[in-house]
Amino acid sequence: MRWQEFIDGYDWKARLIPTAILLLPSFCTLYCFFPGVLDHPLQLAGSGMLSFALMYLASMVFKDRGVRYAKRFWEERGGLPSTRFGRMRDSFLSRDQKNRIQLAVLHRFGIRLMPLEEEREYPALADRKIMDAFREIKEVLRRCEGCGLVDKHAAEYGFARNLCGSRIIFVIQAVSGAVICGFKGSWPHWTLTPGCLANLVLLILWLPFFWLVLPRMLVLNADTYAGRAWVTFLSLSDGTPKKPSTSVNRATDHRRVSTE
Repeated sequence: MRWQEFIDGYDWKARLIPTAILLLPSFCTLYCFFPGVLDHPLQLAGSGMLSFALMYLASMVFKDRGVRYAKRFWEERGGLPSTRFGRMRDSFLSRDQKNRIQLAVLHRFGIRLMPLEEEREYPALADRKIMDAFREIKEVLRRCEGCGLVDKHAAEYGFARNLCGSRIIFVIQAVSGAVICGFKGSWPHWTLTPGCLANLVLLILWLPFFWLVLPRMLVLNADTYAGRAWVTFLSLSDGTPKKPSTSVNRATDHRRVSTE
């Protein structure tokens, strides 16, 4: 089995790269105690293979935390963008697009999405139908050769989601690493060692990004992915060229301008 069948592009962007970022403090701490590993190629190769295996395992844990975080995050904001954009009462997509989407979903999946009046009367049931339909749509887009842009947006969303869900682990590692490295060679006295300094720098640089920038990235990436997925499915169902409609970008830009 080729490694491409084991790890695809989504895994690299949405799982392994965030894992490498989240484990940076641990890598700095380990290097502080074992700097000689870089001078021994065989030892470095062995530790690299072990590190990759542990990173893959850690990525599964971080993904689980990211999914749990996203569930709470979107519940506080009225639901996932993929669900909100499918509601008739939402204005991200036009009424004409919503009507065409409802026809396409009914024709392809046999799922009847509710009109506006029924949606207002039974909002929970309406959301359940939209989520069922979008789950089917994701499977269609995964098998579509011309839908690479949707996959790209999905990976960007997964990247931000998994970092948000596990950012506290990064902080715990950095703080612990700074304390542990500070006692290296000077126990019981704490001193500012290079390993301690590296962890503190990571903490100072990444804290504002994790809590100020990353949540905004999560919202933007989620909106872009959901809008692109709905419009791409609509284009495929209409039999139009597979290039997604630019209305998604225009709608996203309009929202961005209105919130500034």
